[in-house]
Amino acid sequence: MKIKINNQEYEAKAGETILEVAKRNGIKIPTLCNFDGLPKEVVCRVCLVEINLTDKLVPACAFQVCEKLEVQTEGERAQKARKINLEILWSDHAGKCITCKKNRACEFQALAEEYKIENFHFIPRKGEITSSEEIDLLKDNKSRVVVEEKNPCISRTTEFCVECRRCINVCPTKEFGFNNRAGDVVVGTPYENELDCIFCGQCVKVCPTAALTDKNDFEKIVSELDDLKKMAIAIVDPEMLENDENLLGALKSLGFEKIFDLSWGNQKYLIELNKELENNQEKIISSFCPSLNLYIKKYYPELKKYLAQTDNPDNLMAEMIKTEYAKKEKINPENIVVISISSCVAKKAVKNESLDYILTQREIERLKIFKKIKDEEIKKVDFDKFLEDADSLKIGKTGGIFKNISCRKNPTSVSGIVEIKNILKSIEKGENEFDFIEGFICGNGCENGGGLINNK
Repeated sequence: MKIKINNQEYEAKAGETILEVAKRNGIKIPTLCNFDGLPKEVVCRVCLVEINLTDKLVPACAFQVCEKLEVQTEGERAQKARKINLEILWSDHAGKCITCKKNRACEFQALAEEYKIENFHFIPRKGEITSSEEIDLLKDNKSRVVVEEKNPCISRTTEFCVECRRCINVCPTKEFGFNNRAGDVVVGTPYENELDCIFCGQCVKVCPTAALTDKNDFEKIVSELDDLKKMAIAIVDPEMLENDENLLGALKSLGFEKIFDLSWGNQKYLIELNKELENNQEKIISSFCPSLNLYIKKYYPELKKYLAQTDNPDNLMAEMIKTEYAKKEKINPENIVVISISSCVAKKAVKNESLDYILTQREIERLKIFKKIKDEEIKKVDFDKFLEDADSLKIGKTGGIFKNISCRKNPTSVSGIVEIKNILKSIEKGENEFDFIEGFICGNGCENGGGLINNK
């Protein structure tokens, strides 16, 4: 069928929404709660548009196309309604951007700027309320804020939450839900307990604000990068370059003195894993994905005996940097700071003592913003030479590991929580037919890792 959007005809299929047709044709309709691949929640009301079939504004993310449909995405009524809805949401955020972890990298902030949210009709102004009323208002607001920093990977605060439900829908183990009632409702964990999950990071990836962010001692990292007495070394998974071709140059600009290719660590991992599998036929599950390790230990503890114990490539390479490389270059290991640049958030939970930090792509962007590094100023550079050359080896995609396992004849690869559950249940029932299982919690492996910036 054909429909009209802004007076232009476009092809549409039955069952599609206005937003889906608009996206496919490069027509921008703002939204906060909608995200490709997740259920349609229709809660932010930012995607309202005008249509010819009713006088009411309709949400583009939920209204399905039909014959003779005509849509106006930028009409005066739609623009006004969007601005009011954004302003209501923004009333809890105003004045906090400068100290926010996601400043200049926030979906919500970008929308507020685009729609020029400057007149805050929903925020009491000085003179309109007494000082005691203002204090009571601030106390009431703060009393509902939940902050959680105890887990090793993810910082969580309800102060910036817009209740879009993205985290609730994307979480493979359903860690999030709504707590309290009416005006006190917040998104959180059951009983607001410490987040104890598999740390795949998908919730952080889809969060449009700073309600969920990567956890790190950011100030300390900046200090160590600027410390002339320290040698900052980055370990970079070559797969990261597919998502950001300027990454190596950005790292040099940020203060990293050496940038090593994780391919060396990947090769070391495969060598050690092959040895383990040769010596122990009971080990049939790859240890590469930290989230999978955590998932098995938490939800299928009886299957831990099948899980390989070989450490991940980042840890193996960091150990070599702090020992053999430090010895070769005659550097005190205490003066070396090793930072892995990874698409995997869960690595933060399993890093060893030799690996000082894990930084995600989001955190690299945050560092660039903090140091005012512009993309056009970044120069192209290559990896530095490590102890010995290593051919580029990418094993974070599905199939990348089992193709390099020589001692097993019937391997398989699974990714995504549904496939993972199915294969683990088959092992429980004694119906497993494979002698080696490569598994990734994130769909398609690390190329969809929770540490990457989403481009939805």
